[in-house]
Formats: sequence, C-alpha cells, structure tokens
Amino acid sequence: MSNVRRVAERRQWSLRRLEARLTATEAQGRITAIDAEVILEGALDAEAVEPLREAAESCRISRALAVPVTLRVTLA
Repeated sequence: MSNVRRVAERRQWSLRRLEARLTATEAQGRITAIDAEVILEGALDAEAVEPLREAAESCRISRALAVPVTLRVTLA
C-alpha cells in the first residue's frame, strides 16, 4: 500500500486514511484467490481513484501474488 500513499503524496492528494482488508478464498485446503478491499478516505475526486487503484495493483506484493511463487524455507 506504500505505492498508493506515494502516488497520493506525489500528486498532492489529501489521503487521510488508507486501509487494506484481505479475504482469502479456499478450495481443497488451498488458497485459490485473494480479494483486497482498499479503503481510501480523503478529499479525492473521481480522477484520483483510478491512479490509486492502479498503484495498489502494481505494488510488489500484488505482483508476487499474481504469478506462481516458489517458497524456500531455510532452517538456521
């Protein structure tokens, strides 16, 4: 979500609150989808919402979750 805050700051948009609520959908004991509800509070017009949504979708975690990822566990 830091991408969203960064975009808002760069464009000098008033963003008082930024919150993400995640919900996982499971099938056969595996997560098959993650839904993210992004809550924005501030003086934001309709033109501000789309770039902020794009920023949320392009964050590092969103990109990682969009493709299969290998988890490597190391015990130290």
